Amino acid sequence: MSSDSDKFNYEDFMKTNKFLENSKFDKIYNEFNTKSILTGNAKTYCEQIKEDLSFTPLNEEFRKTICNNIYKIIGILNDWDNVTFDEFPKDGQMYCMYLKNWIYEKIENQYPLESTNINIFQDIKDQLEKKSRCQKSFPCKFYVLDWNDMIKLRKIYTFALIYHSNLHIFHKEKSIECKYLNYIGKGLIEYYDSTSKCSKKGKEDPFCNELKEFQNNYMLDDLHLTLSKEDIDYQFNGEEKTGCPLEIISLKNPFKLLYKGGKNRWHLGDEPTDFHKSTIISASSAIGTTVGVSAFLLYLYKYTYLGSLFRTRMQINNSLFDNMDTESHNFTLPTSEYDRKHFENNDYNIQYYSLNNS
Repeated sequence: MSSDSDKFNYEDFMKTNKFLENSKFDKIYNEFNTKSILTGNAKTYCEQIKEDLSFTPLNEEFRKTICNNIYKIIGILNDWDNVTFDEFPKDGQMYCMYLKNWIYEKIENQYPLESTNINIFQDIKDQLEKKSRCQKSFPCKFYVLDWNDMIKLRKIYTFALIYHSNLHIFHKEKSIECKYLNYIGKGLIEYYDSTSKCSKKGKEDPFCNELKEFQNNYMLDDLHLTLSKEDIDYQFNGEEKTGCPLEIISLKNPFKLLYKGGKNRWHLGDEPTDFHKSTIISASSAIGTTVGVSAFLLYLYKYTYLGSLFRTRMQINNSLFDNMDTESHNFTLPTSEYDRKHFENNDYNIQYYSLNNS
């Protein structure tokens, strides 16, 4: 289970941070969060499904809300519902990610569920599609995850959906408590670490399969992630609002993002970070470790304000570094436009540095 200091509740966050009101995430989250009063076909199908499933380990209110939310999405994709989320594209994979983020938050903070029972969501979805005889299915696979893997994915989703999709808004806000930014920043680290581990696992690993789906649908090229080490051991007070772990150094020309944890410094930007007189820590496993690092931000590239800034930097001709010297290992990104290509087809730019501040 997660400790209280390592949890994130969007409703609690919004009590003191109103700046995300009416954002895309806020609208979808609140729609999913609405207490369900089942009517019409949704009521008929969801009640039938409750009877069909011999064992339902879910809180009854939670079960009804999930069933209703999945039916809403099926209705949107099949043009039965042209009112709910009418301002957003009919993208089933996008809704899948938002729904999983919402479900994982509820399981962590409100409705604990044994990991072996997570497949109940897949059963509900399959039954709804069968009973409604829909022509367009909801492309969402619910994997049987252990608790820790579910929490890792939730951190990654939080970083992508809440933070990066609203980067220009966060850049203006100067009074966010450090505890929230620390949790959000951990999503970047979880993605990096998980990508490394999944590159070594088999194809049947549920966590890696879900992470791979995320990568396939939310990719962004032309970003560089650099890990450096400093002598200063960074610590923070969760209630403080300055000097927080996650910081937008500059929003454009160039874009620079910094996340601090202990002596580690993670630098994310649209240009390589140049550290003079630095020492490479390790690059022997850089390819296996960093496959997909730049891929995980297609959400930003395709759907957000920052993506439009990057697209202006696209070059006509692609180039790759074929030769790497002994001082630096660069994996240069191709700068061609993506159309949901698989992350394994891309090259990535990762650097490791140790900074001596003495």
